[in-house]
Amino acid sequence: MKKNTPHSLHKHNTPRRRLFAPSLLFTSLLLSGLASAQELSVPCDELEEKVKANTSDDEVKRITAFQPAKTLKRINPEYPVEAARRGQEGWVKMSYVIDEDGHVQDPVVDDFSGNRAFKRKALNAIKRWTFEPAMKNGKPTQQCHQAVQFDFLMGGKPGATRDFIRAYKDVDAIYQQGKYAEANAALKDLHNQDNLNRYENAWLWNMDALIASGLEDWQRELNSFARMLPSNRSVDGKHSVFSDNHIAFVHQRMVILASKLGLYADAQTYYERLQEMDNQQERLSEITPLIAKVREHIDSDSAIQVEVTIDERGNWFHTLVRNQFAFDGIEGKLDTVEVRCESHRERFTVAENHIWNIPESWGQCRVLVEGQENAAFNLIEVAQSTSS
Repeated sequence: MKKNTPHSLHKHNTPRRRLFAPSLLFTSLLLSGLASAQELSVPCDELEEKVKANTSDDEVKRITAFQPAKTLKRINPEYPVEAARRGQEGWVKMSYVIDEDGHVQDPVVDDFSGNRAFKRKALNAIKRWTFEPAMKNGKPTQQCHQAVQFDFLMGGKPGATRDFIRAYKDVDAIYQQGKYAEANAALKDLHNQDNLNRYENAWLWNMDALIASGLEDWQRELNSFARMLPSNRSVDGKHSVFSDNHIAFVHQRMVILASKLGLYADAQTYYERLQEMDNQQERLSEITPLIAKVREHIDSDSAIQVEVTIDERGNWFHTLVRNQFAFDGIEGKLDTVEVRCESHRERFTVAENHIWNIPESWGQCRVLVEGQENAAFNLIEVAQSTSS
């Protein structure tokens, strides 16, 4: 049976050494699960109003007492000269904390695509941003629930080179035969190319996700689709790589994968994005029962378990749906766990047989675990009645 693979890959006639002047665009967003800047660039005040309208009175008092930080100065990263010469494009997603003085602290690269120099340039730039600090109950406070995506883009029409198209079609032919291990091996050549543009990166990560699905590597499939989405659409929204229908399929699939992996906050975020798309009633009807089960599990007395392996980045983020969590089955070295909430953060050493309790007043929280590559563990979101 033929797989669900888009087949509109086209080429452009631009030579490999592109002659356009590089430009860099960035978009800031308030972090909510797994999200790309093009799709969740919601100003803080608009998000606050939305929260007010959908929460109880006691929660509204907490939210209105917190005034988000205001941007004073933003510095654009420099475009790496070698990356520009090679025509490389990509993006960097980062999380960061704004301290009581309005300075950026502890920026962390959540993920990236393209030249590794993009990470260094993005980190150098974000550290120079300044803010009017957030205020809580009339006093300056740190703000942790912040993220940004930097997009490194060249000018010119989107498209793929002949070399990329030739190599991609070779991989796709193997994939269509159901030879997933062989397709995976062939895909390494594309991953090793060091001059891919945004358009080519989108196709590459889409194929990576499809091959991962064939190999039943669900975490890799989810990660690859999450890396495809930032490259799908330019910041100005004019040049989409894939059709709206394929992007809807991707979001539907991500709901299923995140639910399967216990990433319930992410699953609900992808579901909400699918709800915002036009003419997707059939897809929504197919996964609405799954979301209902996810929400039922969140409200139950059963633990929520997430199996984790630290990758080469040395860190892992998880958005919590409960205010209690613990670690179990640790293999390898974990260094620290940091809890980053809307207006508070704490850092701890990691140990099993300990339950972290987060005050509800801290708001929605993300957990940042840092450790050695290949360290494995289970993160358990504990039900309130279980720990009491």
